[in-house]
Amino acid sequence: MSDDRNRASSTDNHDHGSGPVPADTLAQVFERLQRVGQRLTPQRMAIVEHLVQSADHVTADDIHTLARERYPYLNLSTVYRTLEMLRDSGIVSETDLGDGRRQFALLSEDLHHHAICLACGGVINIDDWFFEGIRAQLRTEHGFEARIDHIAIFGVCRECAGAAEQDQAW
Repeated sequence: MSDDRNRASSTDNHDHGSGPVPADTLAQVFERLQRVGQRLTPQRMAIVEHLVQSADHVTADDIHTLARERYPYLNLSTVYRTLEMLRDSGIVSETDLGDGRRQFALLSEDLHHHAICLACGGVINIDDWFFEGIRAQLRTEHGFEARIDHIAIFGVCRECAGAAEQDQAW
């Protein structure tokens, strides 16, 4: 295996879904929202609060269920619209980690991405620097400023690939 691949995988631990731990406090996220011109409605504040408290990726349904404890009339479409506004504002990332559900996570300074094994479901966190070459090439060749917030790449991990090779040897 090359040194580049070893450095790209910051944690090769098959953590099965652990996600970003938000570095921002609730007040800092509210400040970021205001800087991009968004009002702090009670519904938005409840949604952001659940994103900040979450140590993992969450779905709109997850947030809706939790936020309705305090705001029983909160509509699921409001949750989706708010999450999409937060995504478009660069405050939240949206990704599909392989289960077909849109999942959201608060973006922090240290972006990371995921390599997800299609065989065992293991998740490998990949540091953001790995994608700098792609951003630079798109900028140079196409004048395109790529926003690569949170990428999920699907394939087969080393252990599963090794097991498949052994199975074929018999």
